[in-house]
Amino acid sequence: MSSKAASSKAVSNKAESPKDGPKDAPPLAEELIRGEVTLGQFLGLSNDRLYKYAATGHQMLQAGRTKVALQIFEGLVAASPHDTVFRAQLGAAYMTVDRVDDAFEAYDQALRFNSSNVDALVGRGEILLRRGKVPEGLKDLGKAIEYDPALRRKSTQRARGTLLALKKQAEQAKAKPAAKK
Repeated sequence: MSSKAASSKAVSNKAESPKDGPKDAPPLAEELIRGEVTLGQFLGLSNDRLYKYAATGHQMLQAGRTKVALQIFEGLVAASPHDTVFRAQLGAAYMTVDRVDDAFEAYDQALRFNSSNVDALVGRGEILLRRGKVPEGLKDLGKAIEYDPALRRKSTQRARGTLLALKKQAEQAKAKPAAKK
């Protein structure tokens, strides 16, 4: 076969549509390639199994083994990219190593999939406050508390504490000019 004919054949193979892919690929692999199944589904990992890994990742994060926790949560996000819990936990892991931009992106992506994920709202709200975007940060923290008014989650407890501290600071700042008069 001439090099021109080989080149022509290579181009025609590249032009195949994804549904016409390699004839020897298993159907599930083709679905993965087309984005119809997640990597976790392709690997046969159940949600229960993924959440057990997430519990291990959370334990690692709590124990200060941040590198291991990051690897676990990055893997979980790859395995199940639409799971907002995994994305929020990845954001928390990024925060522990001061990768604030990555954390913000992880929280923001989690909220694109589930706007009521309180952990992601609190995480993003805290970052917004750090960046000086006070109204946006307060809005996220307030929403988190609206979704968890009983403050069952540590993140919403933290959000409430932050809001109370900011309120106290605002009241003190307001009182200082009045005291000078």
